[in-house]
Amino acid sequence: MTDELIAQLVDAGGIGLLAGFLIWQHIGMQKRLDGLVASFQDQVEKMNVSYDGRIEKMRERYDVVIESIRSECKDDIDRITDQRDSIQAELAILIQDMGRKVDTLSDRLGS
Repeated sequence: MTDELIAQLVDAGGIGLLAGFLIWQHIGMQKRLDGLVASFQDQVEKMNVSYDGRIEKMRERYDVVIESIRSECKDDIDRITDQRDSIQAELAILIQDMGRKVDTLSDRLGS
């Protein structure tokens, strides 16, 4: 406040002093409120950064877990495919042997 304004408030007596106090209080409260708002915004920003960091860490952990599960599934599929191929090959051999035996038996019965 300027010296001229202060002089006018003092000249107005008690009401002027009360008005001066209210002006001073309002300015002080406004500064305090501005500080609180800035502090709150800083806290919110820090919380957002912290949250983003935690989310990213969780995503990384889940990516590792998902990759592990996919790898296990691929290994299982490869193992099962190999077993299936082996069983099919064994069955093919057994069927050929049975076919030969049937042919042999058929030849014996025909003779």
